[in-house]
Amino acid sequence: MAKRLAFLVVAFALLVAGIESLKVLVAWWQAGRPPPGMAEILACAALALVGFAWWRHSVFACDKGACLLPEKDASDRSEPR
Repeated sequence: MAKRLAFLVVAFALLVAGIESLKVLVAWWQAGRPPPGMAEILACAALALVGFAWWRHSVFACDKGACLLPEKDASDRSEPR
């Protein structure tokens, strides 16, 4: 139970960090893209971390079966004609 709660807290923190970093980067982009400051650099790093965490733990991860081919059923063999 504690492990699931910790996972949910971290997931929520990453969600908030991703949204806030997008807000910072959109404001920077709309300002004419001046040289990036520390806030923009940290926002890019936070967005990269959120993207990496999403990719590793999403339904598209290979350990969830997204990369595997479906198993063929032995009775579903069709003869080539």
